[in-house]
Amino acid sequence: MFRTSKIWLGTSLILAMAVLLFTVHETAWAKPTFKLRYFTGMTPSHYFCSDLMTYFASEVEKRTDGRVKVELYPGGQLFGYQDGIDAATMGAVEMGLTSAGQWGGHNPIFKFSDYFLLIEDMDHWFRARDKVHPILDDLYQKKNVKLLYYSAYGANGICSLSPIENLQAIKGLKVRAPVPGAFDCLEAWGAVSAKVAAAEVYDALGKRAIDAAVSSWGVMYSRKFYEVAKHFVGPLWWTVWVNFIDLGTWNKLPEDIKQIIMEVSKETEGKSLGIMKNDDQKSIDELKKVGSMKLLTEEDKKEWVKPLQPVFEAWVKECAKAGFGEQAQQILDALNQAR
Repeated sequence: MFRTSKIWLGTSLILAMAVLLFTVHETAWAKPTFKLRYFTGMTPSHYFCSDLMTYFASEVEKRTDGRVKVELYPGGQLFGYQDGIDAATMGAVEMGLTSAGQWGGHNPIFKFSDYFLLIEDMDHWFRARDKVHPILDDLYQKKNVKLLYYSAYGANGICSLSPIENLQAIKGLKVRAPVPGAFDCLEAWGAVSAKVAAAEVYDALGKRAIDAAVSSWGVMYSRKFYEVAKHFVGPLWWTVWVNFIDLGTWNKLPEDIKQIIMEVSKETEGKSLGIMKNDDQKSIDELKKVGSMKLLTEEDKKEWVKPLQPVFEAWVKECAKAGFGEQAQQILDALNQAR
């Protein structure tokens, strides 16, 4: 009986050791997992969040077999645009989506898409993309982030109290715009630029505190600007939006995961153009039902862009003063060659 107990005990110890060794072996060879928090200030209902970010997150998780978990934080839930940018430069958040221009405080070269008609439309941008991207990616990496892909944002136009049929009609009008580059363009056209918070544009138009406002077709319709200003002209402004990852996080990822992320990034970027065009067309169709719409022709754009050439040149000079004049000129040349 005693001998049988000893045999049983020995066998149990051997089995326990085998299980322990197997567990240690499996743990040692287990592939690490990664959590990527992905912020943006864009509203959750916008297609950037509801379509593109969700597609990116689900595809990355699926193709990495769950080794990468992408957590989405739209609408400023984690960070707004500017504090998120600051967090990214310090390595305090893994991923983000902002406009390129919102990085202008870090380098004036990022403001290139803040200027009207420098980019004619998103097709124009994507024709120039491969020449511009290496310049931008290098400069963003100096700010501790790597660019993954670009999201196609819809066209911006002007919503006004009275019709704007030509450049002459805009002279002297008080027009709201969101960024300094847009102010410079309006003033080059002879308008008076006005800074009004986005949430106050409807009231400012309704009270005639401003004569017009620059905004996207989608915002004009969703925020019902047409109730107080029924005339629309454009498109005249296309902004570039960037999706990026913290460089420290990127450098820690295994090569196979990096490859998957870049594959999904390319696919997501491609999807964005079609989604944007469909969204814009729906907004344009609805705005036509409630007001007058002047869509600028290619000939119109040539006339409207002429007074803006000094504005573009001033941007290059601003970049040169900061030590980035060569890169700014390269971007300008790439965009001009892609027209």
